[in-house]
Amino acid sequence: MNASSPPAPADVDAVVVNRDGGDALFRALSSLRDQRDIGVSVVVVDNASGEAERARIAALDPAPRIIAFSRNLGFAGAANEGIARTGAPFVLLVNNDAVLSADYAARLAEALRGEDRLAAAQGIILSEDGTRIDSAGLEWNARGEAVPVLSGRPAGEAPTAAFPVSGVSATATLYRRAALEALEALPGVEGGAAFDDSFFAYYEDVDLSLRLARAGWRFLCEPRAVARHEGSRTGRRTPFRRAYWTARNRWRTLFRNFESALVARHLFPILRADLAHVRAVGWRGLALPLLVWPRVPFLALRERTGRGSAGKLSHFPAATP
Repeated sequence: MNASSPPAPADVDAVVVNRDGGDALFRALSSLRDQRDIGVSVVVVDNASGEAERARIAALDPAPRIIAFSRNLGFAGAANEGIARTGAPFVLLVNNDAVLSADYAARLAEALRGEDRLAAAQGIILSEDGTRIDSAGLEWNARGEAVPVLSGRPAGEAPTAAFPVSGVSATATLYRRAALEALEALPGVEGGAAFDDSFFAYYEDVDLSLRLARAGWRFLCEPRAVARHEGSRTGRRTPFRRAYWTARNRWRTLFRNFESALVARHLFPILRADLAHVRAVGWRGLALPLLVWPRVPFLALRERTGRGSAGKLSHFPAATP
């Protein structure tokens, strides 16, 4: 290839949603720059970070592409912008506080290339110090909550072979673009966007996994791909908002993707899960039921009669290893 030839298109577009990520962001970007055995193009979708941080991103060598906004679109909206403005066959969503092993993208791409009906794959996500498992995918408990697979288990107990999961966390997941684009044919989200922008943050990846599963797609955890995750770098700055978005979006996800009879059977455990969020936030959490529960009948009616009401699930997906 001569000097005037354009660079080969990347196999993977890595999309990092950022809002004042600080040093953690630059550790994440460094790990993306060091990915080997596959072409990775990096895009930072910036949700109104400070000017100093944007300048620091632009000064990197090589500098990632920056898509900057003057307001906070939330994770869902910003991720959609990054996906829409890229074109590689695979899209790697990476939190701004996740650090990937050098073979992370290549191992996940190998898994997706090996099975046409895999919509997405993630690796083993460890805690920041690497001692515990943060997530190996998503599963459901009896309280109607999506929870991370193997969360809290010692890192040494992680499986050594790839295994199917009910869904994937957007912390560090490689999506097949063709699966995301196929959502245009799946009712449920305006315009066929991957994530529902109105979620803003939390449960948007759960909802996406369920909609893909309802369309016949599958998911995988590849434990040879390893990442470390600080966890909730952005969300912990506003714990009440995080609790509110989590509770509201969980109800929306339940009504959108599961049959009403299933939600009704688990109603009291679902309500207890909301009360657990109240306790976690403290005295300010007492306002959560007042804000969320009056909206529940409206959410139930909208998701029941709106687009995407067909093919709902009659059970919570089974737990995985």
